[in-house]
Amino acid sequence: MSLAKDLSIAFQRSRFLNIKGELHDFAQPKIMGILNITPDSFFEQSRVQEQELIMERARAMINAGADILDIGAHSTRPNAPLMSAQVEIDRLGNTIANIKKEFPSQLISLDTYYGAVAHFGIAQGADLINDISAGQFDPTLWEVVASHQIPYILNYNRGGQQNEARSYLKNKGIVSDALAFLSEKKAALHALGCNDILIDPGFGFGKNLEENHELLQKLEHLHILGAPLLVGVSRKSMITKRLNCSPDEALNGTSILHALAYTKGARIFRVHDVSALKELFLLLAPQELQ
Repeated sequence: MSLAKDLSIAFQRSRFLNIKGELHDFAQPKIMGILNITPDSFFEQSRVQEQELIMERARAMINAGADILDIGAHSTRPNAPLMSAQVEIDRLGNTIANIKKEFPSQLISLDTYYGAVAHFGIAQGADLINDISAGQFDPTLWEVVASHQIPYILNYNRGGQQNEARSYLKNKGIVSDALAFLSEKKAALHALGCNDILIDPGFGFGKNLEENHELLQKLEHLHILGAPLLVGVSRKSMITKRLNCSPDEALNGTSILHALAYTKGARIFRVHDVSALKELFLLLAPQELQ
């Protein structure tokens, strides 16, 4: 059987996720809007903290076409200071509950690696947990995800909590390492009863510039894992370092990499710029948006 056919079969098998008893088709492109409740995220324009501004930003992204809001209260930029679970909880406040009250059907992903924060967010209405650590920074997180049967975003990340770039791959290709890492973690999650999993290749987490770009160029190989692929490259350093520009100037580069990732089968895109991605979908796949 050809690789293309193998990957096609794996993708068809994995395209649906059960989110609180309702099946969602992740063969259709999804826009995940970034809502940073932080004072120090790498893209300054994405930072909001006051509740009124948070709701204003959430409304704007939902009205622009965001299928999912990804809410985070702890910056994961390289060398960001570490925050406790309680600081995240305090920053979140009633944000998730407030958004759910105004937009009951809106999907919300909570970006955290702490079990206590996940428990708090799920109680407020969070629908998915986005863990950049793959369960490595707080062993209680997977227990929370399993007990609530909540969909989980599994990130390929061999870096530390401060997201410093390291090279582990001198004698091993990035795709081989990604498949080994993600397969092991996915099997462990299944053993706990977590079956609704999305795969995030983890661009920018513990990888150098060349490794990030090689992984994107070979992204289609990750379909063998049998889970929908989520890509988060929006305004990141793999763009700004290549183009010698600031995050403020990286929208064009972001759109180019989004188009490439789409052609390789990614269907969930974590972005700062919802409207720009909506335009890309309308040009690349108008029939899938109908």
